[in-house]
Amino acid sequence: MVNNAISSDSNKISISSWLWDFLIFFIFVVLSGYSIHYAMKVPNVLLEQGLSHRIFYFHVPVAWVALYGPLFSFIASIFYLLTRNLKFDRMSFALNQVSLIFAIGVLFSGPIWAYSAWGVPWDWTDARLQSFFILCLSLFGYFIFRSLIPNPIKKAMIGAYLTILCGVNAVLTWGAIRWIDNPGNHPSSVLGKGGMETDMRIAFYLNVLAFHILFLVFIRIAYRLENIQNFRNIIKASMDDE
Repeated sequence: MVNNAISSDSNKISISSWLWDFLIFFIFVVLSGYSIHYAMKVPNVLLEQGLSHRIFYFHVPVAWVALYGPLFSFIASIFYLLTRNLKFDRMSFALNQVSLIFAIGVLFSGPIWAYSAWGVPWDWTDARLQSFFILCLSLFGYFIFRSLIPNPIKKAMIGAYLTILCGVNAVLTWGAIRWIDNPGNHPSSVLGKGGMETDMRIAFYLNVLAFHILFLVFIRIAYRLENIQNFRNIIKASMDDE
């Protein structure tokens, strides 16, 4: 009863146990509830930003996931180009879907924090903001171009190259505040500075862990839905041939 399997692409598509999904989601709910409560109540308020700095505990972990996702999708696309196995294309597609969700979360939370802290919701001189905006456009472009291609093989091939572009954009976005003399308001990297107090560091990494678990939950759901949709397409194609 743990797994059901259906055949597709001469392989087996495994529909994972609902128990694992429930367990992972339960861990996320408990951890995220505790981490959000901790972040709202325990760390001291930064005097120069006031209460608005607490969105940092949501904004930065979500941004990290939004940058990791395209890199994992990049790897899946490389495997597709090497093997021509469509399961890697489905995996890449699922990763890009979830990456876009988190990227939109960053675009919404970032201006709220920026406006509250600096009085400017969007700084066009900020290298990190512009590079992240380009990453979001790349992800949108990926889905638009895929929707315009009916042939699944061509769709997977074009999608793989577009995903590689998104992965490169993610690396450039990560390096925007490390490699470029940034005149904007965006703060420097939180890593390697030693500037966070202990309670701030605990709150931050609790939320990092929580949103990474949520990322895993979304990936499992998105990839399973892609496998099911692929199986439906195969059944439909076989019925049309009869």
